[in-house]
Amino acid sequence: MRGLILMLALLTGSAFGFPGMNQAGDDPALQRFVQLTFPQDLDSIELKDLEGEAVELSIYKGKVVVLNLWATWCPPCVRELPSLARFRAKLESQGAVVLPVAIDRDPAVVAPFLKELGLESFSTLYDTTDAVGRVLPTDLVPATFILNEQGQLVAFVRSFVDWDNPKVQKLVETYLGE
Repeated sequence: MRGLILMLALLTGSAFGFPGMNQAGDDPALQRFVQLTFPQDLDSIELKDLEGEAVELSIYKGKVVVLNLWATWCPPCVRELPSLARFRAKLESQGAVVLPVAIDRDPAVVAPFLKELGLESFSTLYDTTDAVGRVLPTDLVPATFILNEQGQLVAFVRSFVDWDNPKVQKLVETYLGE
């Protein structure tokens, strides 16, 4: 039932109508972030790696996970990727995991696209079957979902994020070691 309520709240334009959902701050960089007062359990999500092998999101339990959905055809996603790559290096050095997930239907377009951006070493997972969409809303990208060490959803943002912004970094880092 909680999952249904969360899904409905995320899909409506007024996500803050759900009890326990709070705007992360008044700063423009944080206004679209939603923090949940009550972490939400998620169903299992299976993604694919570059070789097409299954990667269960649950293998990352014990670590904070920043799950970022993006697509090659999405201009805000493309704009966000370089700062996400820089933030990933910083956050992962602190023990968290940043999982970019390309939602393009054809994974073969992703590697050449990343090479064009100068991000050929930027690894990503793939979701060509909308596995994430069966658990979380994927109608708007980029979208980022933050999971706590128990694998529960604790925050999300469904918009472009400047991952180089110190206020954004500080917000995400608050979930480390909770």
